[in-house]
Amino acid sequence: MTDAPLVLAHAGPGATWQAMVVAAAVVLGGVVLAAGLGVVVVRRPGDLVSPLAGAALAAGLAVLVSEVVSDWIGWGLPLGAVALVTLLLGAVAGLDLRFPAPLPMGAAALAGVGAWLLAPPLTVALHPPPEILPLSDDAALTIVTPVAAEEVAAGPVPVTVSVDGGSIGPGDAMLEDLPDDPEEAGELTVAIEQVRDDGASPQRRVKVELPGCTLVRPCERVMFEVPVGAGTWELTVDLHRGDGTPLAPPVRARTTFTAVASG
Repeated sequence: MTDAPLVLAHAGPGATWQAMVVAAAVVLGGVVLAAGLGVVVVRRPGDLVSPLAGAALAAGLAVLVSEVVSDWIGWGLPLGAVALVTLLLGAVAGLDLRFPAPLPMGAAALAGVGAWLLAPPLTVALHPPPEILPLSDDAALTIVTPVAAEEVAAGPVPVTVSVDGGSIGPGDAMLEDLPDDPEEAGELTVAIEQVRDDGASPQRRVKVELPGCTLVRPCERVMFEVPVGAGTWELTVDLHRGDGTPLAPPVRARTTFTAVASG
């Protein structure tokens, strides 16, 4: 299983580009407003140099405060799209951008309605709140055994996993019963995949029972068994929130080992 780039983020890796979009949208929207009031003139392609440079500068500075600015991506994206198209029409097609010309009036209405209608779904899709996409902070998983490249006997393979900065609970818990920290009393998910030259072996989930781990007394180290046949295997372990919702960024550990048939 490959790690996909994290695009959906709440103050995570995806927050950077989202903050840049919001900052650029504010600048471009301000230029449209200024053009509508007659403060600036946008009639030729060359008139776009300063607005675009300002938007680029603002986007670069927004990276410094991305955790805050990215929260506004829901309305920033529609505003930026409308403002950019409006400026292009004014500069390339020579349309009048001064109020009350049709273009700036229509752009203002479209930006307002678009932000009002699209902000909620865009926020959930691009910048989901922690209830939907819980954040990982300092938790780290370690597969203690089997170690990488270790040879073990085929059959039930003992696996030991430890977690730092978090803990492991029973899994399948109700959200309201979980601690505020999504990394505490988390659910451990285990998957195994045989490493083959033809790549035909699918990854399969392994259900593990952790009877000693509870919501009241979660574990920091667990042991369980994974049944495998002879061959080379890749073991993947993830820590999810206790109700099974994946953390962002993922808290994951992997190791590859070889199982040898006995006798």
